[in-house]
Amino acid sequence: MKKICWITPDCFVDCDLNNFNMHEILKYYDIHWIILFSKNNNRFKESDFERIKKENDNLTIEFFYFNRRMRNPMNIWTYRQLGKIIKNQNSDIIYMNDSIYSPWELPMFYSLPKKHYIQTAHHGEVHIGMRHKKIINLQRKLVYSQVRYVNMFSKSQAKLFHNHFPDVQVFKIPLALKDFGAPTAEKIKDGVVRFLSFGTINYTKNIDLLVEAACLLYEQGYHNFKVLINGMCKDWSFYHSKIKYPDLFDLNVRLIDNAEIANLFTVADYLVQPYRVVSQSGPTKVAFNYNLPIIASNLPGFSDEIHEGVNGYLFEPGNVNDLVGVMARAIDAHGQGYNKLKATMAEHTKKIYSSETIASLYLKMFDEVLSK
Repeated sequence: MKKICWITPDCFVDCDLNNFNMHEILKYYDIHWIILFSKNNNRFKESDFERIKKENDNLTIEFFYFNRRMRNPMNIWTYRQLGKIIKNQNSDIIYMNDSIYSPWELPMFYSLPKKHYIQTAHHGEVHIGMRHKKIINLQRKLVYSQVRYVNMFSKSQAKLFHNHFPDVQVFKIPLALKDFGAPTAEKIKDGVVRFLSFGTINYTKNIDLLVEAACLLYEQGYHNFKVLINGMCKDWSFYHSKIKYPDLFDLNVRLIDNAEIANLFTVADYLVQPYRVVSQSGPTKVAFNYNLPIIASNLPGFSDEIHEGVNGYLFEPGNVNDLVGVMARAIDAHGQGYNKLKATMAEHTKKIYSSETIASLYLKMFDEVLSK
């Protein structure tokens, strides 16, 4: 069989780590999977990959560690070592699921063979949530001007990318469903509708809009709901100051362990994503996996995949009154209408995001690249 050298940093592992997707691809390709761990705050650990290794004889996994902070210039030598490991695989395809935003990574990137090299891109262009925009724009030009093939995870982002790099062939494969195992908790049947916020809390996630909407909803007489806020935040005091009614909120402002995620998405009734900007969303795919309807800003990165009345609801970005209205309708319709929504969502997810469908798109991409 042909061989793929597949490189993934820890932060993007769950773009790849779906046992069934990988299992399907391994029927046709050998894979050497290099997983990059940073110095701190890794979301995964080596033991998380034991099962997939045992189930697939033609999958080898190599863990590569960075012992310095990513901004440290000495990493240029660490990346050089990584480049040697990649080239020594003598693989038929190199699949690089890394954004290459570090300048110290560029010499390694330029040293790799490009004939059957696929680079991923998670963003069609630099957006407001990114720091050092001029530097990132320059690096994107230095990287994507050198590759023939790019894989993206969002139709709208692929369109933006094509505007900047029209000569690159772009494949579009949705992010895989993100499965964190079977939940041990059950949904609480107490008549309270639970709105979940999940993920890193920062300016682009616009959680302050959700806090404001919840307080306004309470003032309109809705008292049978809770907002569950879960995720890391560097400046929680800003958001905390906006909470008028503390009893409305269950707060877990910290790094959420992977073992906790299944239960969070099981006890909630809706995932709320009031983002200012989005390329594609990991929490969206967790919600799809656990059949949790979504309320989100009507932005292309969401409207690509969230369809009104099918798997959730959209509201005008930044419009707190529109978000209040959607949340109120969700509470009013809870019961038979909610059950119908979940049934429709489950059917849609199975059709679009099954492991067979996702794997077939990867196989088509790899086969096409090898044919050229």
